[in-house]
Amino acid sequence: MRKTIILYNPVAPYYTLPLQYLALSSVIDKTKYEIKIVDARIEKSAAHAHDKVKELLPNAVCLGVSIITGTPIKDAVIVSRMAKQLAPNVPVVWGGWHPSIFPEQCIREGFADYCVFGQGELTFLELLDALLSNSGFDKIFGLAYLKNNKFHENAERKFVDINRFPPYDYDLIPIETYFNLKGIRQIDFYSSQGCPYRCGFCADPYIYSRRWSGLKGSRMLVDVFDAVRKYHVDDVLFQDENFFANKNRVIEFCTGIQENGMKFTWAATSRADQVAPLDDDLLKDMARSNLRKVIIGAESGSQEMLDFMKKDTLVEEAIISAEKLNRHRIGAVFGFIVGFPEESFEDTLRTIETIKEIKHINPRFEFNIFFFTPYPGTDLFNYIVEKGYRVPQTLSEWSDIDFIMYAGYWVKEHERRYVERFKFYTKLATEQNSTRTWIRPLRSLAAARTKHDFYYLPVEKEIINFVRHKVLNQVNW
Repeated sequence: MRKTIILYNPVAPYYTLPLQYLALSSVIDKTKYEIKIVDARIEKSAAHAHDKVKELLPNAVCLGVSIITGTPIKDAVIVSRMAKQLAPNVPVVWGGWHPSIFPEQCIREGFADYCVFGQGELTFLELLDALLSNSGFDKIFGLAYLKNNKFHENAERKFVDINRFPPYDYDLIPIETYFNLKGIRQIDFYSSQGCPYRCGFCADPYIYSRRWSGLKGSRMLVDVFDAVRKYHVDDVLFQDENFFANKNRVIEFCTGIQENGMKFTWAATSRADQVAPLDDDLLKDMARSNLRKVIIGAESGSQEMLDFMKKDTLVEEAIISAEKLNRHRIGAVFGFIVGFPEESFEDTLRTIETIKEIKHINPRFEFNIFFFTPYPGTDLFNYIVEKGYRVPQTLSEWSDIDFIMYAGYWVKEHERRYVERFKFYTKLATEQNSTRTWIRPLRSLAAARTKHDFYYLPVEKEIINFVRHKVLNQVNW
């Protein structure tokens, strides 16, 4: 009888496919292990997801939990504690961003027996064999654990070219359920790992040491086309940190789509300094290959802040990117970060003005504004610690951070309110696709508010967010 590997995805307010578990599963021998992925996000409730874990524990070789910093930690702690109580002989393995940065914290607080840090596919595979033989843990690169109450963190694993890994097996998850929750037959896909850039707010340089590995264009075409055909996919969303890091493979991918007459649409991540230099012929090919949207990390409308965060881009590159994408009828989402401890409100207003410029180019272009969160492992996290700002110290404190609604305690309340209201009214005025008649007068009122920068008495914001959050169980604007 095969032993079971339980892979648990904690509660979170989005329905991206659990690609991290499909990546781990790609290298595991399915004749030796039965892989069970329990995704709490798609279950009736967290309790229902926990019950599934309970049923699987008696035959389990381990419980694996992938964790990002923030509120998902809460559910990860609950399910790990439950597993330890019901099946103390079943090891709990944590992986993902937070355990990669704070492995000792995760283990010392008693919820994880092992932490996998960095690129996890081969580390997790070797750990499975070590668990069955109860030996060899000290030889596994990228693994942290306790032995005789002493913390051990083995050497980092050498970064592996992801072309060595097999394709993902989407049959391991109830893919139709994800399609229904997303409202579209869309698969998420990793075509690369890592990122070669040095952004000071991002933990990727810490996790991967600025290394990047991407599937070759030919391999990407085969894997994506196979999934599209098998699952009748309408859209592919590339969840890479930086899809456009290698332009040649992007060209090969676009050419392959056109030559094979593939009809699916796709979206991918990029940077402003990657899109701005693209020539019109290449952008035309991208549009012909059904590229529907580029997700651009623009980050700021202040050059001083871009330099501060080591973004290595120019403000005008975001504007140029918007102009070029608009010219070729390719959609865009621009991401921005405000509220750094050293940021003046004048710098924040420059970001808002940049968003207005982008919206003037194309009102349908989307944007997101997040307040800076001191993510562990980043250069800016270390910077603010040195400056004396308080940061979370425990798993419990890290789990209280809602990255969508979070703003640092150093951000003045009236500045936070201004940004949140600008974001709400601008999105309502330009991005709402709802056909409900009651939305139309609110949209007109929002357009008037943004035109005159009048955000006082935001009654409409409170009403709509109440409906979204309390009735529809969606994220607040």
